[in-house]
Amino acid sequence: MTTVTYGRETSHIKGSDFAPGIMGRVKGYFARTRAERQLHQLDDRMLADIGVRRSEIEKMVWGN
Repeated sequence: MTTVTYGRETSHIKGSDFAPGIMGRVKGYFARTRAERQLHQLDDRMLADIGVRRSEIEKMVWGN
């Protein structure tokens, strides 16, 4: 259990609250991976139609 204090309020975070956060991150990772793969399958004309260059796909998906 983790204790977090904000001003005068104290919150106790149980271990079970940890799992949904991790699962959300894992699901997000798989969704981004799928989106990146799908964008790479488009031809250059279709990418141009949506305003994306092939070299920008990774940055748009992952935000790097």
